[in-house]
Amino acid sequence: MGTHARIVLYEGTNEDMDNAFSKMRYLEGLMSDFDQDSELSRINRYSGENIVDISNELKEVLEISVEVARETQGAFDPTIGALTIGFYGFGREDSKVRRFDNLNEVKKLVDFRLLSLHDNKAFLEKEGMMLDLGGIGKGFAVDKAVGMLKKRGITKGSVSISGDLRVFGNNQIIYVKHPRREGFIASFTNGGKDLSISTSGDYERRVKVGGKSYHHILVPEVGSSGNDFQSITLVMEGNSTLADAYSTALFAMGRKRAINFLENHNKVGAFIVFSDGGIFYNEKFKELVEDFRLTN
Repeated sequence: MGTHARIVLYEGTNEDMDNAFSKMRYLEGLMSDFDQDSELSRINRYSGENIVDISNELKEVLEISVEVARETQGAFDPTIGALTIGFYGFGREDSKVRRFDNLNEVKKLVDFRLLSLHDNKAFLEKEGMMLDLGGIGKGFAVDKAVGMLKKRGITKGSVSISGDLRVFGNNQIIYVKHPRREGFIASFTNGGKDLSISTSGDYERRVKVGGKSYHHILVPEVGSSGNDFQSITLVMEGNSTLADAYSTALFAMGRKRAINFLENHNKVGAFIVFSDGGIFYNEKFKELVEDFRLTN
């Protein structure tokens, strides 16, 4: 998935650890757009041409993706790949993966409503459309790994892939990276609860196109980076898939829509650093976490 995974267990065996990592590698083989042999890459390759058979796991994450896309009115869109991969080439700066040069034409290829899912088959209805699950896939893999560990009797641990973390059982300190300098801007603990934490920031991946720098969290209808935030950290009870997708969506929504979304989704806690450095955190965030502290 173009990043690092980490598992910490306070009980169990090496076999438990190996099984969890194997699960994540298996899911990477389905969802990764970096792997040209993945199921997702095959869907992209045959867009506008052929229906592709898919596994139960890829079907599940695509169905959740479409549901979140509808819920967020397209702020999160799994078909963003024509922009992220085909136009900007995030994570592929040294390759020749970029396929498109006309931004206005590429934007027409981003529309979750043109992703057809039926039984275990998927089809992108326009040639050139591309799936990119970078805004949900890591959270999904974290959930599946935690689910496997729990089935094996593990009650204390954590699983993380890049900015997506799920902690359960043990009381752990979680640090929120400062988006503009070394160190951390805040810290809190999970109080032993099963919490999912997902951070989206404008500092992770950047590319230059036409002499201008863009970060990887794009506003689908505009086709360029969202600029209202430096970082968004979401906290939810035991659902890294949604925490991952929602943090991406809120970043793309912009300030006003994001705050309104949080007011209407009382299961989502948020810690936000706005573009001007201002900080916001909602009541649900304070309810879910413990020992919350801002650093100087």
